Amino acid sequence: MRTCRQVPPPLLAISGSRVLRRKLQMVVETGFVSPIVGPLVLAGSRHELDDLVERHPTSPVVVDAAFLGEPGSPVPRAIVLRTESQDSVRAVERAVLMGIDPERPDRLRARMRERVATEACRIMDRVLARSFAPCRVPELAADLGLSHLALIRRCAALDIPTPKKLLDLGRVYTVERLAEWSERPSGVAAKAVGFLESSHYRRTVRRALGAPPTVVRRRGGVAHVDRAIIRRLSARTCWQAYRAPGDTSKKLG
Repeated sequence: MRTCRQVPPPLLAISGSRVLRRKLQMVVETGFVSPIVGPLVLAGSRHELDDLVERHPTSPVVVDAAFLGEPGSPVPRAIVLRTESQDSVRAVERAVLMGIDPERPDRLRARMRERVATEACRIMDRVLARSFAPCRVPELAADLGLSHLALIRRCAALDIPTPKKLLDLGRVYTVERLAEWSERPSGVAAKAVGFLESSHYRRTVRRALGAPPTVVRRRGGVAHVDRAIIRRLSARTCWQAYRAPGDTSKKLG
């Protein structure tokens, strides 16, 4: 059973803009992501931000573009926001979600490149990028420069799941990853990425993996989903050689 830490890891930021700081404060206090992200911690300088990043290596990091020229270590995973941006609080929330522990999906992408056809990797990469909010197949197709029907045909030719099933799989991966990172229930993480009801998320998990969320967590949670993604995108003869780190589950049905 997943245990909850008292407070999730913080949102780290450096900004001289009161407007941007107010948006970030709203994100952590009243936004959809507030249950899975800890308090806002503002750095007074780039050097102070460096220290905070070292102490909280998986926390999302927001850098006001005005501070990019200041001395300090580069933060390649930082979310850069401009003070004059008209982004809504919801858009800032999605940016924060995408900044949470980005090395985890990067490791999945690296494994996909080792085991999966290049075109299938390209499709799944866009699926993962779109997994922080509801996405329809025509929107995914447009990202890839294809029509709706052309994307369906492309997936069939690659012998991988349909675009709708890939979108479901990507959404489940992101929810389970955020739930593991924050040590919060997956239903809480699901609401942060746009699932209006826990029942909707449960149905999506069943469609994607053929099992309810409780079974998915018992089989390893995000590690189980990681393995499912590799299996369903890989050549049939090589999926059995793959095991995601920490995944001890048996063959998926």
